[in-house]
Amino acid sequence: MPMQTIGLIGAEKCIRGVDIGSTTPEHDIPLYAYLYLQGRFRLHELISKEIALDEIDAGCDAPHDPAVTRAVITGGLD
Repeated sequence: MPMQTIGLIGAEKCIRGVDIGSTTPEHDIPLYAYLYLQGRFRLHELISKEIALDEIDAGCDAPHDPAVTRAVITGGLD
């Protein structure tokens, strides 16, 4: 991909790749929890489907459903 790089050099900027984003869990998770508790991180709006643990086989089809953007497995083992 051709690009003008002179602006990067003069502004001391860089280009770097990431694999599935980058995170620092010890920093990011407390921040997300704090924002959620303050009502500033609307986590439930990001979830488009909840799948019970005993429905996990049917949940494997969720990635093929265009209406499902983020599915979350709920429940635990009894």
